[in-house]
Amino acid sequence: MLLELLHVTIGQQIRSLSMSVGEGQLVTITGSKGSGKSLLLRAILGLIPVDDGFISIDGELMTPQSGFYFRKQMAYVPQHLSFPKGYHGAGMERWDDLTADERYLLLLNKAIATDKQMLIVDEPEDMLTTETQATVDQLLQEAAQRGKTVVAVNPRIQKNQVVL
Repeated sequence: MLLELLHVTIGQQIRSLSMSVGEGQLVTITGSKGSGKSLLLRAILGLIPVDDGFISIDGELMTPQSGFYFRKQMAYVPQHLSFPKGYHGAGMERWDDLTADERYLLLLNKAIATDKQMLIVDEPEDMLTTETQATVDQLLQEAAQRGKTVVAVNPRIQKNQVVL
């Protein structure tokens, strides 16, 4: 899948951002707290509209109306890793007993294991251990090597980095 952003503006945080991410590529998004990293991912997912510019996937325009179709082709790992107390489903029977690192790795591995062509990964709000960070970095790079289009909020991977 080819993800293209052309002169995308969203609120006050993101101004005229252009980038493209193709099949087998990993682009990381970095920036200070409140710079719009998660906001950008929500726009890529088609959950919010852009104020100016456009987002397209394989040449097709992403809009809030078309977002549902495109999200079927994406796997998403959110920033907030909480479920309602006692939530049991989708292989998450022990969710309440897992550490933040275990939760994040579980969701990331599940997202990578899907047949989805695009992987959208936000950075968790809880700080991960150094060991888990290294595992996450490796998993993201391996997903791209296997042909997935990967966009991740990740300050550690310097290659193909977009700074907000």
